Amino acid sequence: MGNILEAFLNDQLHVDSETKRRTPEHQALCEKIGTLKDQLAKTLNDQQKAILEELIETLFDESSYNEQIKLERGFRLGVLITSEIYYKQDIFL
Repeated sequence: MGNILEAFLNDQLHVDSETKRRTPEHQALCEKIGTLKDQLAKTLNDQQKAILEELIETLFDESSYNEQIKLERGFRLGVLITSEIYYKQDIFL
């Protein structure tokens, strides 16, 4: 069995972005998010902070959902392209 398939079957295939090192640009954005969140939290009361946290979590969930859909569609497109290549491999003969 191939190494990728074995890793997948043994839950050792790490595809989450948290397992990959961030680029300097990505790290800068993450730090900016934290800074802005902290600055805003200092100006809010407890109820507003709770609403802000709920908003952030909801935006994250929605973004994650969109990324899952894009990944699935991209994967399906890649499989279709690969299938088309194998199906029409004799067109150059």
